[in-house]
Amino acid sequence: MFAKLFIWGCMVTLVIGADDGGLVPSNNEDIPFPFNCSTRAFCSNLRTRIPTRDEDYYALYQNLDGDSFVYILENNQGNQLLFTLQGLAGRKYRINIEEIDRHRYKLPYVLVEDPLSASITDFQIDDAWVRGSYGQGDEFIIYASPFKIEFYYDDVLQSVFEPSRLIMENTGQSQAFAFALRFPEADRLLGLHEHADGLTLRHTADLSIDPYRLRNTDYGTYTYDINSTKSMYGAVPVLYGVGTNSTSGVFLHNAAEMFVDVNNANQSAYFMVDGGTLDLFVLLGPTLKDTVRQYLNLTGVAHLPQLWTLGYHQCRVSYESTDDVKDIITKFDQYDYPLDGMWLVRAATDNQRWFTWNASTFSDIISLLDWSESQAHRKMTCMTECNIKVDPTYKLYNDGLKNDYFVKNPDGTNFINICWAGNSTWFDFLNPEALDYYAGLYSYDNFPSTPTLAGFWNDMDEPALFDNLYERTLPFSSLHYGNVLHRDIHNMYGLLQVKASHKGLVARDEGRLRPFILSRSTFAGSQRYAAKWSGDNEGLFEDMRFTVPMTMVANLVGIVFYGADIPGFRYGATDELTVRWYQVGSWIPFFRAHAWSGPRREPYTFNDDIQVLLKEAMSWRYKHLPYWYATFYEHTLQGDPIVRPLLYEYSEDREVYDLNDQFLIGRDILVASVFESNLTAVDVYFPGGKEQVWYQVLGNNTRAFEGGNLVSIPVDITSIPIFYRGGSIIPRKEVVKRSSAETREDSITLHVIPDGNNIAYGQVYVDDYESFDYIIENKFLYLNVTFNGEIVQVRKFDDAANSDDFTVSFDRIIVYRLADDGTYYIEDFTTTSEGTPIVELDFRGVLASSEESLYINLK
Repeated sequence: MFAKLFIWGCMVTLVIGADDGGLVPSNNEDIPFPFNCSTRAFCSNLRTRIPTRDEDYYALYQNLDGDSFVYILENNQGNQLLFTLQGLAGRKYRINIEEIDRHRYKLPYVLVEDPLSASITDFQIDDAWVRGSYGQGDEFIIYASPFKIEFYYDDVLQSVFEPSRLIMENTGQSQAFAFALRFPEADRLLGLHEHADGLTLRHTADLSIDPYRLRNTDYGTYTYDINSTKSMYGAVPVLYGVGTNSTSGVFLHNAAEMFVDVNNANQSAYFMVDGGTLDLFVLLGPTLKDTVRQYLNLTGVAHLPQLWTLGYHQCRVSYESTDDVKDIITKFDQYDYPLDGMWLVRAATDNQRWFTWNASTFSDIISLLDWSESQAHRKMTCMTECNIKVDPTYKLYNDGLKNDYFVKNPDGTNFINICWAGNSTWFDFLNPEALDYYAGLYSYDNFPSTPTLAGFWNDMDEPALFDNLYERTLPFSSLHYGNVLHRDIHNMYGLLQVKASHKGLVARDEGRLRPFILSRSTFAGSQRYAAKWSGDNEGLFEDMRFTVPMTMVANLVGIVFYGADIPGFRYGATDELTVRWYQVGSWIPFFRAHAWSGPRREPYTFNDDIQVLLKEAMSWRYKHLPYWYATFYEHTLQGDPIVRPLLYEYSEDREVYDLNDQFLIGRDILVASVFESNLTAVDVYFPGGKEQVWYQVLGNNTRAFEGGNLVSIPVDITSIPIFYRGGSIIPRKEVVKRSSAETREDSITLHVIPDGNNIAYGQVYVDDYESFDYIIENKFLYLNVTFNGEIVQVRKFDDAANSDDFTVSFDRIIVYRLADDGTYYIEDFTTTSEGTPIVELDFRGVLASSEESLYINLK
């Protein structure tokens, strides 16, 4: 039946000194140091330090300043601190503690805007406490002696700012501070991106392992450690206390290096921070979904990416010439692989002078870009870094020198060290003029290109350098604009660069096109400007396995466009592991193959049998691009992750809390990774209880599985298990072409997977796939599609959307029907006998409002 309607990396010697933690290395710069809590003076001092009774603070109420409570904190040693508590809209609080003179550095640029205050609705003052509420189901109690704060939601104690560990050092040698938090309702603690660790945070408080370290770090010629609390390239100090009954969280608005000890015995965390201000946001939840949204309300969400960025990307260090690049793209077509993004790295530059082209090997970049555009509209991405070659013939260096745009040594001279280009200096993006200058470098006049050069890669932006004296980065005594110590902004340096890059790319294309930027370094707020990948990994099964929880945690802190180098940046992946990397990588948001220099391993270089499997894995990515795109759009509306741990949707189910090897795409697709060699089965837990059914759509079964069960699922090399949620409608484009651009106008197939009540729903989202018109002019189409057992109903979500320019057609509707034996079969409602779509929708004058519906009767 159909309905037809035509309406359209040697031990080393360490010497402890005063500057920058006192680390002095041996002469071997290539050997990584045991940089950990014991070798960082502030952490070594604070980790086991318990304040004496004379050091404990008590609180003296001062006044209510607007809707903020103001206190003086004192102790018996005569120390005084200023404490304010502010209620914010959306069940959030802000705690600020600093010295009376307020000399500590306060971060700019991180918050998307000044948080909206809430109005105090009720409070009571007593000599021993102040109790109050901001009328959002919340309540707080500030205890005077010892100083402590409790936060409640709906009469449930959500979080406690503990009194026993508050330390504020204030000397010429140290501005470090420490504090402790407890989450009484939590079963697990999550967050503290970025670590190559599991989904939930491990117990470190017994000193058996190092605390979780947050310091943006480059591992140099070595890959990062897995199953580790060591720091990585990103640092986002967000912590969630997740419980089956209630969830809350905190965000520490501070970009200095820090360590966090986790105590799983009482679900508490002890923050030890090297400097800056104690500026803490308390997020009252009460669900994980609420808490994530509250955090992203403060720091913002990513804008919708261009469609091509969700396709497959090919990269290595490095493609050497125009001919080399053309040969790669041509072979992708010859061997019938999809490709959307080709990457130009160091060899494309003039001796790693950023914003230049190599005149010998990339002599006519415009012609190359035009040629690439003619090959199924393939886009290109090139590399830019924050280090600038010290070269009097290099315009960027001369301009920066003349205008004082570089980071300084304490004596006021420009900081110079070694990086890929040799002697280099670093842009000071904290200087607004330097930031604007850097943004201007992206213009077509300055850097010849076309819109086909649609992506830019901000690499080495921790910032990284080759001298291991200060752990391969700028000394913390370096000075930025306004005499700000690098110590106080280290973790946000990469944010400052991507902010500049994003600003420049928006201006380059006159505000029309959505920029694509990839960054290795991230901080809170980076998600507004850039995607992120996990950096230099190995070609080992364990690296692939840890990519999954790393991606889930990144998504929980808003860094949703996240991925890993497949099949490992370093060589070592076997054919089997290569296949598994592609199979998992196709279900991770950023899908890029990237490699260190060595043997070529583009997908067509493998034997025929492996190529078949790689193509199959890539095809599943491309078929699901409509679902990926709609899920990214929904992220822009609410902030929900793209890749979700099962506990995001099923936090009431304790069985899902420690699952590291399976995840959700949106709410409707369940992915189970195959994480060891020669596995013949993987255990998959199906969430949702008996009322929820999961249909296996990729693997050796055509079975449906009831929620609440752990099932051994057979696997072989051909696929990993993928499941659709009963109650969902998945939009797909079944024909895989050379690039995503070639499928823009193709019809959509609706995969309808009813729940136990024979009901299903889903979304379809369409715009021009590249511009900001979906924001500026409301040019988009957002459809709600439902199914009631016999009829598919289509209506618009958003009456304000200008949908006149869009045509959508559904060529097939595939309904999954559950059989009595637990298998399922499909009913395929396909095109008419004339080959026309079931329905083609032209929205000029049709479905003009959400009150109108289109009905497709499948009876």
